[in-house]
Amino acid sequence: MTDTQHLQAGTDTAVRNYVQALLRQYRADEDTRLEYIRDLEKAGHRIIDSGQTGQDSWEITDWRTGELLANGTGGIDDYDAATARLDPDGKWLHIDTVETDSTSVEPVGIPASLADALQDWLGSAGTSDEDVAQFVGWSVEEVARHREEA
Repeated sequence: MTDTQHLQAGTDTAVRNYVQALLRQYRADEDTRLEYIRDLEKAGHRIIDSGQTGQDSWEITDWRTGELLANGTGGIDDYDAATARLDPDGKWLHIDTVETDSTSVEPVGIPASLADALQDWLGSAGTSDEDVAQFVGWSVEEVARHREEA
């Protein structure tokens, strides 16, 4: 094997190892986020999801159960009135505002610009679990579990 082939083989392994490390860190970060959500719920908060369903229509659901809590067609004023009525103590938190710190993965043996491209590839909705599984040598189910967001 030539020096170039050795370098290429080492780079291939470094890229694969980096993507695997990213997947593991994504899962760990999501597990941390879910634990934080459980702590918020134990403290009496309700995690909701909400948004527009039409030009003036909206709905509010319980994030964990999917239960429809309220809906309406009166635009933002109607939405604000419903949340004030249903959550007078201000205990509801929108899932989009529940954040935890994510941990970065240091690229080893690959340039930072390639690491950025791999993160973009892995995070793209157009990148299938099948493609990732084939690349990293994991099962599709294992990749899906690591990429899964609650």
